[in-house]
Amino acid sequence: MKYSLAKRPSSRQHAPTGAVAVEFAISAAVLLLIIFASIEFTRMSMVRHAVKHASYLAARQAMVVGASTAEAEGVALNHLQNAGLSFGSVNVNPATITDDTQIVEVTVNVPVHGNSWIAPVYFSGDMTGRTRILAERAPARMAEAVPAGPAP
Repeated sequence: MKYSLAKRPSSRQHAPTGAVAVEFAISAAVLLLIIFASIEFTRMSMVRHAVKHASYLAARQAMVVGASTAEAEGVALNHLQNAGLSFGSVNVNPATITDDTQIVEVTVNVPVHGNSWIAPVYFSGDMTGRTRILAERAPARMAEAVPAGPAP
């Protein structure tokens, strides 16, 4: 009995069909969609945190004795600019900070449409950061600003 080491011809012939190229095109498109969506969601998260932090910084600026609303607005807008955000607006309440001011509230609004990198069509509205903080005043004035606790 003789055994041959030669390759037997396969009864199945594999003709190039381009299936690999089609599979790659579909999977690459899905992969790129996921990557760009991740980048955009990360950007929106960064915008949200920058807006909240800008309102906090402005409120901290406005709470000290002798502060003005212009200084607080400047701090917030500077932080937004450093974060690469544009079209932001800052509202400080009360409009004039005096020695009798007990609570300072700062609201920062940034439109999402003007600060989106990849797909501004899919996100709309504004990101809003709001901070309410007790103003630093004499202890007697600060005690007036704190609501009374429950009766014993």
